Amino acid sequence: MAQLLKLTLSEFRNYERLVWSPDASLVVLTGENGSGKTNLLEALSLLTPGRGLRGAPLAQLGRDNAASWGISARFSFDQDVLELGTGMAGAGESARRVYLLNGQQVRNRDALDDTLSAVWITPQMDRLFSEGASGRRRFLDRLVMAVTPHHARELLAYDRAMTQRNRLLQTRFSEASWLSGLEASMARHGVAVAAGRREMVQQLCLFAQSSLGAFPGVNVTLLCSVADQLEHNPALAVEDWLREQFAANRQQDRERGRATFGVHRTDFRLSDLQTGLLAAAASTGQQKTLLMGTVLAHARLVEDYRGMPPVLLLDEPLVHLDRNRRGSLLEIVKDFRTTVILTGTDEAPFEDLRAQARFVALKHGEFLG
Repeated sequence: MAQLLKLTLSEFRNYERLVWSPDASLVVLTGENGSGKTNLLEALSLLTPGRGLRGAPLAQLGRDNAASWGISARFSFDQDVLELGTGMAGAGESARRVYLLNGQQVRNRDALDDTLSAVWITPQMDRLFSEGASGRRRFLDRLVMAVTPHHARELLAYDRAMTQRNRLLQTRFSEASWLSGLEASMARHGVAVAAGRREMVQQLCLFAQSSLGAFPGVNVTLLCSVADQLEHNPALAVEDWLREQFAANRQQDRERGRATFGVHRTDFRLSDLQTGLLAAAASTGQQKTLLMGTVLAHARLVEDYRGMPPVLLLDEPLVHLDRNRRGSLLEIVKDFRTTVILTGTDEAPFEDLRAQARFVALKHGEFLG
């Protein structure tokens, strides 16, 4: 069981200083909009691979443009207790992200990759299936990273090579050998990214076949030509094919100022397994139901892979759910063997958790009572 024992925030978002030691694994955070509920969840999400639940730039996380900020958390993992930390040191161009494990600074976050996994739902995700593919792609990648943390490194390496190639196409188009090297890197990391997404979708579909409470089973379809190639060809052959695609697209990519083909354009479809209803064609409430079903199925998948479920960060989870599904979600989280934090503007909708959960009220970055 992954249980949060203590959280310390310093100059983070609207928190000047916060030390919180929750005395239960199931927590309901309430408060007005702007009180700091989502910021607290974001702090915990930044202890996992990636850029947290908002994906915000490093410099925007400090309180009142503070030059540095810090997050520290103590977790118990069955018999082990670990201290995880991250923050920003320096300012301006010299600003950098730092990571700590048991009070000792580590060179990069790779050392933390296998320590904590978390999944979350935020109000912004209510628009996941009505807006562009980039949000869905980030959502999918977070699901992958919760199981295989090195996926974050592959994504970063692919993006870096792509950015350098885009710049080179505009400034030194004749540098064929240099372009070939960058395209080889994009192909290598791109295939790894596609393979991770493909494996996640396959496993998620297995775990999401059965409904959980009032939440339906779901089907996920990956929309990625690179993953399609991996269906019938070995990875090295797909790397060669992808590298050829990049080379053939150089002129077109130069004219458009971006790479027009690759795993950075991947998308996916989500549908109700029983009815076939596509999330993109569903109502807001139906979309939230399908999304919640996906996250709950993914939590079971993470537990199967890692031996314990992920921390669940559910920001305004009851919004857009009908009464039946609200009740079902509250019953489901009672039995999770991990820290679960739910937020809302008032306590009443969570009353069924009164006997099991710790209720905490926030105002202007401070706990009340």
